[in-house]
Amino acid sequence: MRQACPRGTAVTRVRDALGELFRDQDFLSDDLREMFSELGRPALSPAKLTMVLVLQFLENLTDRETVQAVALRLDWKYALGMDPGEPAFDASVLSEFRDRISQGDRVDRLLAVMVERLRQAGLVRRGGRQRTDSTHVLGAVRQLSRFELVAETLRATLEQIAAIVPDWVSGLLEPGWDRRYGRRVEAFRLVPKGASVKPLAEQVGADGRKLLAAIDDETAWPWLGELPAVQVLRRVWDQQYTCLPEGYPRWRESAELEEAATEVRSPYDTETRHSGKRGMEWDGYKTHVTETCDPDLPHLVTHVADTPATDPDVTMTTAIEHDLVARELAPGEHLVDMGYTSDEARLEAQRAGIDLVGPVRPSGGRNAKNSGMFTIADFHIDWESNTATCPQGQTSRPGRPGTASGRPHVRFPFTVADCRTCPLRPRCTRSTDPDHARQLIVPPRERHELRHDAAVEQQSDTWRARYRARAGIEGTISQLVRSFGARRTRYTGLAKTHTQHVLTGMACNLARLGDWYDPHPKAPRPGTRVRTLCEARGLTT
Repeated sequence: MRQACPRGTAVTRVRDALGELFRDQDFLSDDLREMFSELGRPALSPAKLTMVLVLQFLENLTDRETVQAVALRLDWKYALGMDPGEPAFDASVLSEFRDRISQGDRVDRLLAVMVERLRQAGLVRRGGRQRTDSTHVLGAVRQLSRFELVAETLRATLEQIAAIVPDWVSGLLEPGWDRRYGRRVEAFRLVPKGASVKPLAEQVGADGRKLLAAIDDETAWPWLGELPAVQVLRRVWDQQYTCLPEGYPRWRESAELEEAATEVRSPYDTETRHSGKRGMEWDGYKTHVTETCDPDLPHLVTHVADTPATDPDVTMTTAIEHDLVARELAPGEHLVDMGYTSDEARLEAQRAGIDLVGPVRPSGGRNAKNSGMFTIADFHIDWESNTATCPQGQTSRPGRPGTASGRPHVRFPFTVADCRTCPLRPRCTRSTDPDHARQLIVPPRERHELRHDAAVEQQSDTWRARYRARAGIEGTISQLVRSFGARRTRYTGLAKTHTQHVLTGMACNLARLGDWYDPHPKAPRPGTRVRTLCEARGLTT
């Protein structure tokens, strides 16, 4: 192999520099011991299978292609510690092993094993800088309209029951069911161009209600109601239809639908959700990637999290930091964009000893949306005297703690006498009632001061220089998407989608380590001729 490839490959360079990234001793804890198969022949090494999966995602191969590479490629055999003549294994071993590591947090523990090995090698630093960003992930299912969703859900249920008790299903069939449910549902085939789908949707609703009623009345096979497809059918019908007093289902209007966070989008993957961002809409998930960004070390993925597409980024900030703290890998600085910042997130990060570096969210409320109106930032709060002073110099009455929407706050009321004659009243409140006095509502002291200090700090050049490093995570997201196919899940379900993205992060680490240990790194990509001429004349910005 050395003669055929003197410079080696990424996987051989990493093997030479770091040895085995995974060892069988790493799998002896109680929660990882089950990765050893207990059926059939003696189990294959889980350390070796983990490395095979990382190599598979490194080159974006199918299971059969991966097994063929294990059998034929010398650099893979070298990285896996296999003899050149050692045979490979059946491709089904990989899918079974993926199923085992998808349970619980096992795949996260595998990433933790890799990162700990890299930390011991001095490539990952505790208390260093890390950055986080997210991207959308398309589900491995067809995007369906509302009508296609209900009709395809009913068809999937009929197919599952027909595979078990075909004679029972045969007794329910009616004229027209073959056209509606005999093949994959497509709206353009069933609904004439320009016609409303509502009549046919309500017919599908009646067909589904008939099936559910028959299942409820069945005594010979009472377990039919426990089938997964039947449970999905009930859930979709509850979301898409309203049952009229006479029992006939009515197609819900769009305004009557449940929130996107709970709405089923496909009968084949009930965990996909519909979401949108910056004019783009998708059905699927969202993945959050955290990597190191110390200037003197390789940038390596340390944490991967997956959520439903409807979950805001800010809900993951504290969860990511807590996971890193639990693994003794907490960053000193955590660089994020505005989507991950909130008063609560900053406070939790401070308590964990982490400096959350990200833009402060602008103040909400009606005044913040109109220029020239006073916001919280225009009031001075004296926490020692428990009062607030407005831009006109009037002092409020003592603040009173309270809660709104489950969140604590402090309310500072001003007097009617001060507000009624105030010349700045139009900039302070929209109320036309002269007896209406302004009430200032702010977060509790600790959160308010933390937010104020962060807002002041981000105006400095020093903060801008620190925050500039966050932009590098965009390149990592691009690499994961373009080189490893991270934006389209291979599997159905959140657990397996998460397994794919953790393995993708580990593969990205392997690729970057291969470049880090390359004695002859690639030359930087040359710029265009026009850019070269601009640089020569000092015209670049």
